Amino acid sequence: MSALLKEPEAREKKPLFSDLPPAMLRQIEDMVGDKIASSDVAFGGLSSSAGFIMTLQSGRRVFAKGTHPGELSHGAKNLGQEVMAYETLDILRAVAPPYIGVVSDGDEDGWMLGIWDFVPHDPNLASAQRVMEVMKRWQADREAQGILPPARKQVYIDQFFTGDKKWLRLRHDEGVRKKFLSMFAQPSLAGKWFEHNMVALCQWQARVEKMETAEGLLHGDLRLDNFLFALERSFAVDWPNACWGPLALDLVFIFSNMEAMGYGQTEKLFDEYAQTGGAAIDPDDRAVMLTAVSGYFADQAYREVPEKLPRLRWMQKSMLLAQLKCMARLGIIESPPQMNGENA
Repeated sequence: MSALLKEPEAREKKPLFSDLPPAMLRQIEDMVGDKIASSDVAFGGLSSSAGFIMTLQSGRRVFAKGTHPGELSHGAKNLGQEVMAYETLDILRAVAPPYIGVVSDGDEDGWMLGIWDFVPHDPNLASAQRVMEVMKRWQADREAQGILPPARKQVYIDQFFTGDKKWLRLRHDEGVRKKFLSMFAQPSLAGKWFEHNMVALCQWQARVEKMETAEGLLHGDLRLDNFLFALERSFAVDWPNACWGPLALDLVFIFSNMEAMGYGQTEKLFDEYAQTGGAAIDPDDRAVMLTAVSGYFADQAYREVPEKLPRLRWMQKSMLLAQLKCMARLGIIESPPQMNGENA
């Protein structure tokens, strides 16, 4: 099993446990009913949000994550949306770690932490089968339809269901297109490839506005690093983008991410999911969603690496490459030229 692109060794810049104000520590201890004996910084996802694995005096462990002074401005809003999902969706009790509560220093630019029971995660237990089994559980649940906003009106998620920007921006903005082409080993060759395929990419992308396909509870940012694999159970975490909409979005995200990480080809994972009782997505709808999502990554992956997020562009570039390869195998576009850093 080999990833398409080598993962950077650097990790996100996160606050230390010693940065937590005493008042926040007291709130956490009151909530869990025990004193904190020790804590480690948690590195799992790709954000710079605070993350701590706290060991209590009883030996119990809890996980805390959230915003801190200096965090990105949308962090508090994201955590608030995630807390709402945990407090209103019963299905998350079955597919996510047990939620305990939220603590805050009362400053909108300060500390706000969600608290969950800690789940021991072993990445060596990750498999396509385990990912699919937990996805089937929440995608079969219908409760969220009357609770959550629709995907086409959810901030951040809505952009995947519009036919504008993305590949269209690269087509019409020469400066942006040059930056995109700089991600390839031979930019001139990549330029010719783009000229041959830009019409098809834009045409397929435009169809996302009228796409009608199976709908359900969407995670909205589904990657392997948002799954926890314990010995007997698997869990999905990080639910701030939860909404109701076309399941093709989550499936394109997770299956292309799994291809990028070496777990199999995207279209074969789609087929396996449908064959084992998961949502069956029409081939045309797969193509539409692939072009819309890849267009988003095509207009993100070339940008400068944020200082606090050293793995963000690697992840975006990896998923873009997997999506391009999948679309080529499906006959939507020609095979893409080699990207910088691509494993042979």
